[in-house]
Amino acid sequence: MAEILVVDDVDDVREGIVEFLQAAGHTVAEARDGGQAIATLNGRRFDLVITDIMMPVQDGTEVIMHLVGLPDRPKILAISGGASTVPAYMALHLARLKADATLMKPFRNDELGEKVNHLLKG
Repeated sequence: MAEILVVDDVDDVREGIVEFLQAAGHTVAEARDGGQAIATLNGRRFDLVITDIMMPVQDGTEVIMHLVGLPDRPKILAISGGASTVPAYMALHLARLKADATLMKPFRNDELGEKVNHLLKG
């Protein structure tokens, strides 16, 4: 199975994704913001990074820009539910330029599973 990093500042969302992926047999690490994610990425290699876009400290676009600079970068799934000032589709628009796939919150586990399986096969 795959090594996956899940980055989301909302504990319930992040923990739900982690539980779903672990139940599918993946090894999963987690980070609460982009800063934690980048620190984790500096010490470990992942097959897939699932990152929220709108987060405090360092956001998902900063995580994505860090990832695209890596020589053997993992696949990237950008997720977002937007924010009070930025709708999800706008937040994901920027991510689409560099991420391998996007998913708008809220999403169902089967939708997440489809995206993850597709990215890990490709």
